[in-house]
Amino acid sequence: MELLPDDLLADVLGRLPPCDLAASRCVRKRWCGVADLLPLRLDGFFCLSVELDRLAHFFARPSTGRRVGGGLDFVDADEFDRPSILDHCNGLLLLPGLVVNPATRRCAPLPPFPDSRCGDDVEVYARRFLAFDPMASPPHYQVVSVPFVLRIEECMSGEEWPLLSYTAHVFSSRKGSSWEERTFVREGEAFGTCAGMLSDWTTNDRHAVYWRGVLYVHCQDYSVMRITLSNDKYQMIKSPAEKKQGVIAYLGKSEKGVYSALLWEDDGLPRFRVWFLSDSCGGHMDWILKSDISIQAVVQNFPYYSERSSGPWIVNYREDGVNQAWEEDESEWDFHSGVILHETKDKAAISVGSDLVFLGFHPYKEIAFFQLSHSTVVSYHLNTLNVQELGLLNVRPIISKSAA
Repeated sequence: MELLPDDLLADVLGRLPPCDLAASRCVRKRWCGVADLLPLRLDGFFCLSVELDRLAHFFARPSTGRRVGGGLDFVDADEFDRPSILDHCNGLLLLPGLVVNPATRRCAPLPPFPDSRCGDDVEVYARRFLAFDPMASPPHYQVVSVPFVLRIEECMSGEEWPLLSYTAHVFSSRKGSSWEERTFVREGEAFGTCAGMLSDWTTNDRHAVYWRGVLYVHCQDYSVMRITLSNDKYQMIKSPAEKKQGVIAYLGKSEKGVYSALLWEDDGLPRFRVWFLSDSCGGHMDWILKSDISIQAVVQNFPYYSERSSGPWIVNYREDGVNQAWEEDESEWDFHSGVILHETKDKAAISVGSDLVFLGFHPYKEIAFFQLSHSTVVSYHLNTLNVQELGLLNVRPIISKSAA
């Protein structure tokens, strides 16, 4: 097996049952990386409706609804009325006080969060993120409560950033039933001050990516916090993006790992720029520019709302088990088809973040998803430049939170 190239080894391992495939990662370190080459598919993704109290909507092909329903009706409505999604990771959803698997319709409650007090000189708020590797043996998840600093008194404003250590609460499904306070020690040099870090608070909606045992959290000033849960180390990675007024920044996962994206208006035209994070040079992190494209042609070629959309994807609901009306087609959706829309400089009256919304990345292919003002969702292949109309997601505005 050592003589086989990675693609052939992945083909062999891919024939194992899921439980045996998970166990194979413990045999050799090399096999852990090969697992990333195994064929994976995207059948749909959850989205949040901000205007409807962040309710979840599952956008997918009709056939997907036989396995994963759009409703979270199995969640205890008495305690979690109108549940909202806080985070997601590899098929699991984080709700207030719960970790949920929508495919199996099972819930696992989280223990009460411990009381915490901050000093008079610091004001923080915490966001919780999921870390889950379904290929681990046995699989388990962690929930990390990351504090974000909102205010620091003048006496601390000149201190170096990142701080030498960083404290967060972590819950592990493997270790037990309580939150653990852990201190993460900084790796690398400081590259600013606390005051400089607080100078740009772009959005309260933070994104996180869990990739190969490391949690990447989108922080202030577009920077990324790289948290290694196995050794209690953390590192801050500078953003590849230049700060611009009206820029919407996003952190996500796609084919090569961690991706950073910007969507903004450049002289009245919507522009989309994407980088992926490379750590191939002895542990040194570098952002590699992947795409820098105009989205104006997409806006102009899908200008009107139509209930007779040519795309078959829909908002899926399942209120009481399996809906018998779903189609039987189980083949993988072909994201490679579509049309190439040539770039144009013709301006149109649109607003990035309202008329044009970036939903997120395909987790296994370099494809971006956008929603237009008239509810049409399109996929944009970053390599072939093919654009494909998927269907109508007639809830506004929408932000993407999970893939299935």
